[in-house]
Amino acid sequence: MVTGPDGLPQQLLPSEKCSPDTKSPRIFPPEISSSGRAPHRSQVKQVRPNRLSHILVFTADVDSSVQFYSEVLGLRLSDRSGSIIAFMHSQHGSDHHLIAMASSPGCGLHHSSWDVTSFDDVGLGTQQMSQAGYPEGWGVGRHVLGSNYFRYVRDPWGSYSEYSFDIDHIAADLEWPAGDYPPEDALYVWGSPPPDDFTKNYEIGSELQLSKAVAPSETPTIK
Repeated sequence: MVTGPDGLPQQLLPSEKCSPDTKSPRIFPPEISSSGRAPHRSQVKQVRPNRLSHILVFTADVDSSVQFYSEVLGLRLSDRSGSIIAFMHSQHGSDHHLIAMASSPGCGLHHSSWDVTSFDDVGLGTQQMSQAGYPEGWGVGRHVLGSNYFRYVRDPWGSYSEYSFDIDHIAADLEWPAGDYPPEDALYVWGSPPPDDFTKNYEIGSELQLSKAVAPSETPTIK
């Protein structure tokens, strides 16, 4: 057990590698049907994620967090937007990020992201969660950093679970060109605008304004 940024306990346990060695396949099922390619509504099965892709946590110091996860845990920087948000991957090969850190006065969980098999699964998962009583969230849309298609489903505590499809993969032998992007290029390419409180840290009641940074002239602030 070690203490990470913000005093958050970090438990290290030996295990087999569980991050993918190759990019998840792009699947758009079904491609062949006697009555069109879309599945019949009566034949739709429950969407079940394949694996946990990543988490995004809040931290009081993004730069110190990047240093901690790099020097102590051996992760590598994928991309960032100044000291507002940073994404890190495994040196042994993984999705674009296993963990992301967003600036906030204190720690907290923003979302957990779950890999699904197809773009259809993102939409079907949205419908599935809405029917289960969880219609609020954000998406469907597509991210810039990571490139994945997404749907965020709000949980009862103000954080999110994300359906994610087609995220970038960084192989162990790939020299990834980590970039530092302006806020308007760090969140999404297309989709409806995120909820006003999308980046609010409900564990301490503070909001990061990255979700509203959709124009170069806007400067993210914390309130």
